[in-house]
Amino acid sequence: MFVMGGTLYAIRSEKFKFQILWNVVSALSDLFRARTYLTHFPVQSYLEADVLSKESTWNILEYARRAGARGVTAEELSKTLDLPASVVYSTLKELRRLGFVFIHPREKGKSKDRKKRYVCDKSTWGKYGVDNDFLSAMTFAGITDHVVEALRPSLVGMLSKSFDEFKAKKELKAFLPQASPDNICSKCGRSHEAMEFIYAIVLRAIDKFITESDEFRVFLVERGYSK
Repeated sequence: MFVMGGTLYAIRSEKFKFQILWNVVSALSDLFRARTYLTHFPVQSYLEADVLSKESTWNILEYARRAGARGVTAEELSKTLDLPASVVYSTLKELRRLGFVFIHPREKGKSKDRKKRYVCDKSTWGKYGVDNDFLSAMTFAGITDHVVEALRPSLVGMLSKSFDEFKAKKELKAFLPQASPDNICSKCGRSHEAMEFIYAIVLRAIDKFITESDEFRVFLVERGYSK
C-alpha cells in the first residue's frame, strides 16, 4: 500500500512540475516574439568558436533569436543585457560578418524607425558540420534526394499529426510557434521559430530511432556494424 502511495505521489509530483514548466513557457512567450527549441549553436570554424565562446556574444545571439523576425536594436540589447554599447556594436559587427545576423530592411512609410534592427539569420537548425567530400558524394549519387522522396509522404503526415496534438492539448499548446506575419523572416520568407520547432521534433525522433530502436540495431547487425 505504501509503494502504491509512493508511486501515485511521484506521478502527481511530475504533473505538478510539468504545470510549473508550462506556466514558465507561457510567461516567456509574452516577453519575446519567438520561442527557441534547440539549445546549441553548432560551429564550423575556429573563428566562429572564438566569437561564440564569449558570454556576451552568446547572450546577444540568444536574445536576437527570441526577438523574432522583426529583430532587435543595439540599444535594446545594451539596456536589457546590461552591456556597454561598444561591446554590443562590435559583437553585432562580428555576428554579421559570420552570417549569424542580418539587418532588417526598413519598412516604407515609417521614417521614424531609423534604428537598425538585427535579426538572427543562422539559428541552430540547418547548420551541420557534414564533411564536404561526403556531402558531395551523396549529392552526386542522388542519395539525399532519394531519401527525401521516400520520407516525404510519411514525414508530412507525421508533422501534421504532431501539430494537431500540440493544438489539442493545453499543456502542449504553449510550445507552438506563433503564426503571425510579424514572425516571418524578411530574408527567407519563413518563420525561423516554426522551422526550429520542426527541426526539434524531427531531430529528436531520428536520434531516438537510431539510439533506442530494435529495428535500427538489427539493421546494423545485418551489415556487420553491431553484434
